[in-house]
Amino acid sequence: MKSTIARTLVPAALAAAALDAPAPAAVAAAAPGPIEGSFTLSCPGFKVVLTADGKVGVIALPGDREKIIWPGLSVTVSDKSGESVTYNGAAGVTHIQYLEDGSQFVTATGPNLITVPRANGHPVGVYFTTGTVSWTLDSKGREVGGMFSGSGTVTDICAELAD
Repeated sequence: MKSTIARTLVPAALAAAALDAPAPAAVAAAAPGPIEGSFTLSCPGFKVVLTADGKVGVIALPGDREKIIWPGLSVTVSDKSGESVTYNGAAGVTHIQYLEDGSQFVTATGPNLITVPRANGHPVGVYFTTGTVSWTLDSKGREVGGMFSGSGTVTDICAELAD
């Protein structure tokens, strides 16, 4: 089973190779490995650069599930004017349940940076979440339903940098 998460934790773009590997049926844990680098993302009307430093690990669980952990992660989001926001300890956990129809139910717990593509009437964006937020992706990685559900809080980083 492959993970093709269109909307995910931001540093996952740096760990795509780890996420594209087939998940074994038994419980398996990859030792968290280093993740660092910078890449560009879109906000409504402007671009931002994300710089990530920390570790990432993928744990395959029984029942077509995975857990992605981000120990010691620090992420800085900067716009072209040099204004930036840094999140030290943005090291929440992402839980992925693969469903029989090929879709994925994703839950992020703790502090996380999440990218959201333009979909379902909302613009592209970068968000910092705390607590528990969830979303569903169809078999092609497209968002189904609302952008976030759950009891967590969501901060629009693009809006913060646009001010």
